[in-house]
Amino acid sequence: MLKAIVVDDELPAREELKYILEEMPDISVIADFEDGAELMDYLKQDRQVDVVFLDVQMRRKDGITTAGEILQLPQPPYVVFLTGFGEHAVKAFELNAVDYILKPFSEQRLRQTVKKLLALQKKNKLSNSNVYQFLSGTEPPGRVRLSVWANDRMVILQPSDIVFVKIDEDGKTMICSTKGKLVTKLALKEIEQKLSSTQFFRTHKSFLVNLDKISEVEPWFNNTYMLTLEGCSEERVPVARHYMKDFNKAFERI
Repeated sequence: MLKAIVVDDELPAREELKYILEEMPDISVIADFEDGAELMDYLKQDRQVDVVFLDVQMRRKDGITTAGEILQLPQPPYVVFLTGFGEHAVKAFELNAVDYILKPFSEQRLRQTVKKLLALQKKNKLSNSNVYQFLSGTEPPGRVRLSVWANDRMVILQPSDIVFVKIDEDGKTMICSTKGKLVTKLALKEIEQKLSSTQFFRTHKSFLVNLDKISEVEPWFNNTYMLTLEGCSEERVPVARHYMKDFNKAFERI
């Protein structure tokens, strides 16, 4: 029998999925959570879990980020993505992913998923970790990607696509890129960590800049700078005094 966990920050959706799964003889829901962080705390206790039904978009830690963390575990469970978006929004999951389920949930569709999982379990076949690495950005060194939801679609960004990242006045993380301005649930610090081996530099507590995109450096008050960047020239980016020394060293290397 498959041991399953359901993760969704919407209680009605979580309860509906649990109800349908618990009516099936070959699967048992052993826990449910509303957040990816709670799930990871549970899994790190060496719990035996076969499959995680994981919502893609959640208010705190989203499913894409969580899936990347799951794959770092010694014996990761299978992951089935849950999403409320249409076919055009889940094409990224068709790269040999275990499965994805569209909301509202269909009993027939879930039975197909459980049948697939049972077949994988019988063959002892591991899920394709490259899929989750691609989606979460946890790829080998030199191959970094960020996935950002925008207008019911997933946008995949290469480091070279990103001009700068900032925290706006509402506290949201905004990415100015060659593919437009995008809002992400990732924290600025998380993005900085993902891009740590590339050409990005923190110029201010609220700004992360692609050094390769700097077109102008203008002296500013109190021996600081204002930057103009290619692709987002309508907004200038500050270099705070605290970061000036390191910025000068980093800028000399490019």
